[in-house]
Formats: sequence, C-alpha cells, structure tokens
Amino acid sequence: MSDKKRGAPKKTILTADPAQPTIPTGATEIDVNLIIEDIHQPRKEFNQDTLRELTETVKLRGVKSPISVRPNPDKPGTYIINHGARRYRASINAGLKTIPVFIDTDYSEADQVIENLQRDNLTSREIADFIGRQLAAGKTKSDIARQLGKTNPYITTHAALLDLPDPIDEVYRSGRCTDVTAIYDLTRYYKVSKEEVINWINISAPEEISRLDVKHFGKFLEQKKQKGAIDSDEQAQQAEEKTDAMADQQKPNQKSAQITLLDSIYHLIKKDKRSPKDLVRELPKDDQRLLTTKVKDYFEEGRNCSNMIQYTINALQDGRFSAKGSGALQLIAFLYGTERSANFDLFKILDELVNQEAG
Repeated sequence: MSDKKRGAPKKTILTADPAQPTIPTGATEIDVNLIIEDIHQPRKEFNQDTLRELTETVKLRGVKSPISVRPNPDKPGTYIINHGARRYRASINAGLKTIPVFIDTDYSEADQVIENLQRDNLTSREIADFIGRQLAAGKTKSDIARQLGKTNPYITTHAALLDLPDPIDEVYRSGRCTDVTAIYDLTRYYKVSKEEVINWINISAPEEISRLDVKHFGKFLEQKKQKGAIDSDEQAQQAEEKTDAMADQQKPNQKSAQITLLDSIYHLIKKDKRSPKDLVRELPKDDQRLLTTKVKDYFEEGRNCSNMIQYTINALQDGRFSAKGSGALQLIAFLYGTERSANFDLFKILDELVNQEAG
C-alpha cells in the first residue's frame, strides 16, 4: 500500500506565524528567518569559493543533511545554530525560505568545537579563541582538555596563541609559520632570549619557518647558553663588552694573545709560504698548545652546531669569521668540524690555507 493511501504524515514546517503549535524536538523544517548564527561559533573564517559551490548545489538539490539548532533562550520562537552555518548561509544565498533542521536542546559550545575538530576544519586561532573563552569562564586547562578529548599540552600550545609577542604574532598572521607547536616553542625562546629571537626572525625573512627550523634554533640557543654567550640583561652585556674592550687596550689578555697568534700563523703560511708542519715545530710549546686549543675549539663548535647557516651568518656579522687572519682559520676549523665524522687534524686545517690563493 502506498504512503498516500495509508495517509503518510505531513512534513512539519515551523514558520514565524505566532499561531504555530508547540515546537517539537528532532528533525523538522524551520523558516530561515527564525534562525540566527551563534556569536560564539568557533568558526570565524568561511571560504567564499567553496561557499559559492555549496550555494549552487543547494539551488539544484536543496539541503540534504539537516543543520543542528537549539531554542534561543533570549527570544522564544527562534533558534541558534549549533552546527551547519555553511549550509545555513548557502540556503539564504540560494533564496530558500525554509531549511531542514534537527532541534537539539542538549548542546554546548564545546560540542561545536568537537564537531569541527573531528572534521579537522578549525584553524589553530579559532581553537585558541574557544580555549580563551573557556578559561575566562573559570575552567581549567584540564577541564577543557577533557571536553575536547585532547591532551593538556594540546590546550597549552593553542592557548599560547592568545597572547603572542608582536614579532611572533606577525610571523603567525603573515603565514610564515602556522604550526602551533613551532609558534609555542618560539614564544618560549622569546621570553628568555628576546633579541636573539627577533634577530633570527629578521635574518630568516621572508622564508617560511618550520617546526624543524625552530627546533634547530632552540638547540643553537641552548649551546650558546651553555657557553655563557647569552646574557638576558642586555645592559649588563653591553657593560661587560665595554669592560673587555678597556682591558684589551690596557693589557693583552689570553684571548687577544690567541687572536694575535692565529693572525701570525695565517700570514706566515699565506705570505711567507711557510710549511705548516715546519712552522708549528718552530713554535714554543706554549704557543703550540695555544694554537691547537684555539683551532680545536672552533672545530668542536662545528661538530656540535645544529644550525650551520645561522651560526655562520652570526659569526660573519660579528667578525669572528673574517676573510683573513684569525677569522679565516676559525672558519676553516668550524667547517671541518661540521663534517661530523671527521677527526680533529690541526695540519689538515692549516694545509687548507696553503691550498687557497694568497691573500
């Protein structure tokens, strides 16, 4: 027997008519004028190209999957969208008067986020905005993690997007780095090494910054920190540099002695064409040890360097790797060290000067 003969139930359409009967739960159709979007909807960005495509589909086929709505507590008889904002917008653009809905009274803002997360459609910023509202409402990060089915670190890294330092915020907004973990780590480094991070961001511009780039940069900072090269107080660092400069003028210290020795070795090899082995053999024992120690130090720095390009750029800028003299020897030693598997060989490094054209 056909539905028509059996008396199939009529489709209920809820309209703005005040005489409309009590609102049922479950699936039905509602006048689009009775529906509003949730101002706390986590999705803020809608791709206009795909929305136009969806509009054309709705014009031809209608809305096949009901959107989810809940009663509006501030205006009885109207509804707030739980999820389905794109279908709602496409329906309006297509000129539809009604839209199929599923009325769900047991729905929360967290459900909206979960629904979008399951489709992997939310941006990191949108997730961060939701986390921010939840934190402002008094919930802990653990509470939010349980709501979304995520880990505490996931919540922490996204929450960092809520208050980014200006240089890092610019990196994120410009699209140079959208990896939330990389941004979180870069923010941590910024808090302890502000100038280092700013310089690194500027030097690497306009290239994209990956999570691996940030990881290497972090290792570079750690190595410098271990060597005492990072001073969190810039003023104290400047004062120290000034003191060192004055000490250099008043009395040659060990560092200047090392530089002078390397300069001498360089010029004897390049200008006087002295054999490295003969030259070292003629040096006093103390100078031999000093030469070996200094060259080996830069060799080891090369072996341990996690970001050779960044380190070399910095060294060229501050003069450590100048084209001649001690800088040239230091650069050769560093580059030999970056070969990782190479063993330290003083004469192999000195021979490199012989093989270069005379300066």
